[in-house]
Order: sequence, then structure tokens, then C-alpha cells
Amino acid sequence: MLEKYGLAPSRERGQNFLVDPNVARKVVEAVGASPDEVVVEIGPGFGAITFGIAERAAHVVCVEYDAGIARAFRKEYGDVDGVTLVEGDALEFDLGLAAREHGVEKVVVAGNLPYNLTSPVIRTLIDGKEHVSRAILMIQKEVADRLLAAPGTPSYSALTAVICFHAAVRPHFVVRRTCFHPRPTVDSKVVEIDLTCAPPRRVDPAVYSGVVHAAFGKRRKMLRQALCDVAVSAGTTVERLGSESGIDLARRGETLSVDEFEVLALALTTAPRARGQHGERK
Repeated sequence: MLEKYGLAPSRERGQNFLVDPNVARKVVEAVGASPDEVVVEIGPGFGAITFGIAERAAHVVCVEYDAGIARAFRKEYGDVDGVTLVEGDALEFDLGLAAREHGVEKVVVAGNLPYNLTSPVIRTLIDGKEHVSRAILMIQKEVADRLLAAPGTPSYSALTAVICFHAAVRPHFVVRRTCFHPRPTVDSKVVEIDLTCAPPRRVDPAVYSGVVHAAFGKRRKMLRQALCDVAVSAGTTVERLGSESGIDLARRGETLSVDEFEVLALALTTAPRARGQHGERK
């Protein structure tokens, strides 16, 4: 297809095309689309998994950023029942509008993501989670391991704590680098992000995210140091934050579970305010 249409993979965009049909079938199985579901595929390329998903789903909406690939896709396949190709940026794609246009409450998201798009796509999923049931993503193995990491392990990160506040992350299978063209330098892993089964949360997600990023922003520092600025900005003190939360602030952020981060974030909103310079309450 690349040769036929005079195209070349873009290193800048991290284009690595899945060329192993057995892996493609496994990805389609992992997506597990049902006849009443609409799937939004990010970066369909030349359709390695698109048509397998389309055989099962009510409809597949493909969002392709690369104009040359989109043009080749249309020339090669023409109009296909159950498949719509949209040329544009997946980060700007309106998931809610796609759901409404196809008569469903939520869509399923699927895609083979380049490294530099993984975190932005996950943020997009979180922002639009009322319109997404689950996402099945093929991502760099190292990043997948971060999403799946437990507190206190080297791979545990702010990204882990934020995504697990909103969703459950499950592993599917590893995809070797030999399954792509051009061959990347690392392996990939397929993971599922289920946005329907997170427990009810008691705190504003923005406050939670601020606490998490402050804790990891000074990694290997005790929470007493890492959260000092956050506490002051909220009009309280780190001592009051520790007292209100009941969490030992001599711990380091990378040891806290999602639930513990939530307790800290909740305490930030309820801890007694510090006094101002003239004794007034802030």
C-alpha cells in the first residue's frame, strides 16, 4: 500500500503499521465489539483492524490525521458499509457528537498509538468519559506497564494514579516489534481502559490531579515537602493537611494508592484554613 500510493512512514508522527494478521485478529478480539456498539478507531492506517471490527460492530468511525493515508484508504476501499473515514486530529474529534450521530450513548475507542500521542489521548478519554465505555489501545510496552503499575513499584507514576482514579486498566497481550513496519525499537502491549467501572469519587478531579502531580513532581521527596506549595495555595498548611487526612507525610508520593491520594485531595478541601498576616481567616 505504501509503495502503491507513493507514501512513506512518518518518523515524526511515529507511524509503525501493524503487518501481522494474527495480531490484527487478536486485537479485533480484544476490542470485542458487539452489534449495537459504535467504535471510534484512532489512526486506522490501511485498515489492519478496521474491517475485522466492522464485521462485529454497528459502525466504525476511523479518524486519520495523515492526509496521504486517508486519500489512499478512500481510493483503495471506496465506500464501505459500516465504515466512515474522517480526516482530522483525534485529539480534537468530538466523541459525544459521534455517539449522538450514530444513536448510542457511548462509543468504544480503539487504536494503535504512537508514543507521543499516548498521554494526550488518555487525557482526551478522561475529558470525554461520559461518551466512552472503554478504550482498547496498543501502546508502547513501557507506557502500558506504567498504567498497570502498583504503588511503590518503579513504574508507578502520576499517569498511573490519574488514569486509575477514572478507570480500570487491564492488560491483554504483548505485541513484538517484529509485527510492525517499519520495525520500532520497542515492543508494544494492548491494554483496555474501562471507563464504566471506577468507584464513585468524592473529590473534584482537578484537585486530585493537582495533588498527584505535586507529589510526583518532587519524586523521592517526602509528602511534607512535595505538598507544601499545594497546601499554601489552598490556604492551609501541610501540617493541617496531614492531620486532616491521617496520612503520614513522611511517606513519598510514589507509595500512595489512588484511594490514599483521594483522601489527601479531599483533606485539601476540608482542612482548616491558615490565618493571614493580620490574624484573619483566609
